[in-house]
Amino acid sequence: MRRYLDSHCHLHEFSDEEIESFSELDISIVAVSDDLPSSRRTLELAKRIDWVIPALGLHPWEVTAESIDDAKEVAELIRSNSSVVRIVGEVGLDKRFRPNTIAFQTEVFRLFIDVARELQLGMTVHSVNTWRDVLDMLYRNDVPVAVFHWYTGPLELLEEIRDRGYMISVNPAISIQQKHRRVVEAAPIDMMLLESDAPYNYRGMKLHPSMVRDVVHAIASAKGMDPSEVLEVIRENSLRFLRRCGVGI
Repeated sequence: MRRYLDSHCHLHEFSDEEIESFSELDISIVAVSDDLPSSRRTLELAKRIDWVIPALGLHPWEVTAESIDDAKEVAELIRSNSSVVRIVGEVGLDKRFRPNTIAFQTEVFRLFIDVARELQLGMTVHSVNTWRDVLDMLYRNDVPVAVFHWYTGPLELLEEIRDRGYMISVNPAISIQQKHRRVVEAAPIDMMLLESDAPYNYRGMKLHPSMVRDVVHAIASAKGMDPSEVLEVIRENSLRFLRRCGVGI
């Protein structure tokens, strides 16, 4: 692993030229996917770039009544490339932005949970307004490793997430909104990873993998710690996460 780990980035949305420029950042990237075409591109990127760690899946925003066949194809991609693909994502549930498809989202999420349990894979999960639902589904189905990407849920759920062996990832949004800072203040640092969620545009902030370095300083400020100490702990967290997923590092 490089100096930093961006645990959640939609790398497939960048051009090959942009991706090539990321080689200079000293950042390993967990490249998450949104659908079948992006899962294929993510896998292709990982096979030729050594700092790309692929995560294949179907984003809940992309799920419709017709999505189960695509989900099954992505699941088969994961199974047939399980020596390379050790993380499932981005998958999960969203009752806030896609309430009308929650039944289909649940069906698709269950399918990917089954794959993760079967192959002992990690998951990077989307859980907007479904934090408890997602946590219960993961734990009851014996998913071994999971990261709650860009966690903005109840602070009182953090301890249970940690006790279940799961983690959260902290986004550059911590620098512009207090609700993200409050999560970091409340959460034990040993359950935190860094993420960019690039290239998403959040409230005028165009997210980029390089911003994970700024997240280290924001966590340090929220925790009253030295940035070098934060980076040391987060780096150990990142290595532990990757090892538990079965990623070669």
